[in-house]
Amino acid sequence: MTGDKKTADIIVSKDEIKAGLRKLGLESGDTVGVHSSLSSFGYVDEGANTVIDALLEVVGENGTIVMPTYSANLAKVERSPKEIEMGVLWIYRILPYDPKETPCTTGAIAETFRKRKGVLRSRHHVFSLSAFGPHAQEIIDAGHKDSRAGWKKLLELEGYILLLGVGLGNCSAMHLAEERVTLPKHISDKVTAPKWFVERYPPNEWEWDFGPYPDFTKLEKPCIQRGIMKTIKVGKAALKLAKLRELIDLYAEYLETNPDLFYHT
Repeated sequence: MTGDKKTADIIVSKDEIKAGLRKLGLESGDTVGVHSSLSSFGYVDEGANTVIDALLEVVGENGTIVMPTYSANLAKVERSPKEIEMGVLWIYRILPYDPKETPCTTGAIAETFRKRKGVLRSRHHVFSLSAFGPHAQEIIDAGHKDSRAGWKKLLELEGYILLLGVGLGNCSAMHLAEERVTLPKHISDKVTAPKWFVERYPPNEWEWDFGPYPDFTKLEKPCIQRGIMKTIKVGKAALKLAKLRELIDLYAEYLETNPDLFYHT
C-alpha cells in the first residue's frame, strides 16, 4: 500500500486503474512494457498487487506484460577528478546477481511483479527484464544477454510502452532509436568511452556511462502533438500509452534533425 488510507485525499481502486487503462486504448491480447511509480497514484488499495492485477486483467490471458527489473547489485565507486572532467556520469562495481533473489531498483510495482508466480526474469547481471504472458519467454530469452535486445523483441511484437506516473525519461527502450542514426561528432565524441577506460573498467565487471545522457522527456510534447501518445489521469498519476514502434520512429527522426534537443552539450 502507499500512503495512509485514513488520511489519503485520493484512494485508487483496481477498477479505476482498469478503466483508465482501457480508456488509454490498452486491450486484451496486447503486449506492453511498463515503467511505473506506485507512489505517484496516491493511496492504492492493496498497493502494487492491485496495479499488477489491473494490468493482467486488462491484457487478459493472451496479453504479455514486461517490466524492467534493473538490479541493485551495484557498489558505487567514486570518480576521479579526471573521470569527472572527461564526462563519466557514474561508475559501479557489479556484484553477484541472482535472478530469483536480487532485488530491483525500478520501483515497488516492478519488485512485486518479479516475485509473482510464473513471472520470468532475464539473467542480465544489471539490466534484467521480467515478463509474464504468452510472449514472456521469447522476450526474456532475448534479454538474457542485453536488455536492449529484450526491448527490441517487444518492438518486433508491435508492443506498447505504458508509463504509470513516470515520464519517457524512464523508458530505456528509447535507446533503440540510436541504432538507426549516426550522431554528429560533437555528441558522439562525448558519449563514447576511450579504449583505455573500457580496458580499465570492462563492462562485464563494471557499470558506467558517459554524458551527456539523452533527455527522452523532450519527446513527450511532440508525441502528444502527433497523437502518438495518449494520456489520462488516475488518482494523482498521469498514465501514458504509446506504441513502441511509433516512439522509436519519431525519436529517430528527431535525432536525425535535432539531436542537440536531447543531448545537452
